[in-house]
Amino acid sequence: MINTKFWELASLERGMNLNPDETLYDIFRTLKIKEALKGKMARDPYEALEILKKVDAPYIKGDEKLFYEVYKRINEMSNKTLVEYVCFVLSQERTSVIVPDFLFPLMFKYVSDAETVFVNDCDKYGVELYDLISANKNTTFYLTVKNDILSKLLPILYKDENVEFISPEIYTDAFTLKKFDLIVSFPIMGGRELKSSGDFISRELSFIAAQNLLYHLTTSGKLVILLPAKIGFGSGDAEVLRHYISENYKVDEISSLPSRVFYPYMSINTYLLTISTGATENICVKKYDLDDKKLIEKDTRLIFSDELEELNAWNVDMVFSVTDETVLAYKNSTVKKAHINEVAEVFRGKAITEKAEGGNVSVVNISNISDIGIDYANLETINEEERKVARYLLQDGDVLITTKGFSIKVAVFEKQPRMCIASSNLCVIRTQSRLLNGTYLKLFLESEVGIKLLKSLQRGTTIVNINYQDICQLEVPVPLLDDQIEVVNEYKQGLNLYVKTISAAESAWKAIKADVQKKLF
Repeated sequence: MINTKFWELASLERGMNLNPDETLYDIFRTLKIKEALKGKMARDPYEALEILKKVDAPYIKGDEKLFYEVYKRINEMSNKTLVEYVCFVLSQERTSVIVPDFLFPLMFKYVSDAETVFVNDCDKYGVELYDLISANKNTTFYLTVKNDILSKLLPILYKDENVEFISPEIYTDAFTLKKFDLIVSFPIMGGRELKSSGDFISRELSFIAAQNLLYHLTTSGKLVILLPAKIGFGSGDAEVLRHYISENYKVDEISSLPSRVFYPYMSINTYLLTISTGATENICVKKYDLDDKKLIEKDTRLIFSDELEELNAWNVDMVFSVTDETVLAYKNSTVKKAHINEVAEVFRGKAITEKAEGGNVSVVNISNISDIGIDYANLETINEEERKVARYLLQDGDVLITTKGFSIKVAVFEKQPRMCIASSNLCVIRTQSRLLNGTYLKLFLESEVGIKLLKSLQRGTTIVNINYQDICQLEVPVPLLDDQIEVVNEYKQGLNLYVKTISAAESAWKAIKADVQKKLF
């Protein structure tokens, strides 16, 4: 519940047409006046402003009498309440990311075991951080803050606490010489990169922070850090950093957080990692969901380091897929299996730059795929020379899988009178007909086990993003071809009956509606 005094203060500030930084400066001005008067109250606006001229604080912007009203209200507040008000002001700005209170216990659960704790960008946390510091008097907290006004304001609010403020430049190798028992970090995420990467594996700021902060752990220290989810499945820098951490540190816990955790400030899939000094033995892997502003532990697994190495990733969905009972039952079954690239050719669809009505080449998009097949009547077209699309031309029996979008769809292409290709959001699997029937493969991929295996390949947790090279390594059943054909024929008979039933029902419904409309007037 937001303190009503906060709304009153905010209304006064709005009356002075002040931006959030100026609002924070008003708190700073009040504290400097309070400090100069040794805790006493300025009697009137004139006295407050005269003192303000003598202290190291910028002069006010706006109406002097309104400032005095703001000053009086701020002056009555405790340091804890002011910390809470600062968080309120930042949250109203809608650009500063604030860690929700339900995530706070997860990030700071190791505080009681630490004598020294480092927290970067402490302004990202609410009043819970202030309470935590006050409750752990025997622990020294080292905090950073980058915002100019907050770097002046927060040290005053925390001056009676066991807190030291240090350089906020965690993305440079020498930001401090200290080592800490616990480091809690929410680094910058997004497109920004360090201009000069120095000795760091990556130029991405969040990955630089992870590598850099690990150097500052004591011999028994822990790093709890939020990172973009691609640390778990990304290639390039992400993959190199994963191997570096696995080989040089102990990965204790990998938790997948829902993308809505930081809404409305950002919508990005994140992992919360716990890493400590030592060697990785077993790893606790967790998946969380969000239910009415509560973080719910949806699933948890304990796996050994060699199992994680076999996956060549920290993909949480893949871990749960590998240990899922139905997937395990499939993997342990006696049916003959093969990797897709052993029994099929796999390639991506073609990127389309410009559509052309009445073009000579039809394009299958995600929207053309439904539960009952491909809608060939509504395919978009392009104009292109045959030689330029030859390697993408679809053949009868090709299996199409969505690799991007909001859901996984699978379809089997049937030969058409005109040239057809798949869009770049689809992956094409061309099976070897003597080993694997395309429709049989589609049925497997749409099964409970197949969907779980495909989801385990997702390079993300909300939007479908599957690399076609990962599909090549997917293990699928390849029983005798006659057995496959028998299953396919049974499916086709059922599908034909379903389509006829639906068509008849739609025709009957149209007739009923037409008859009713004739009787309306």
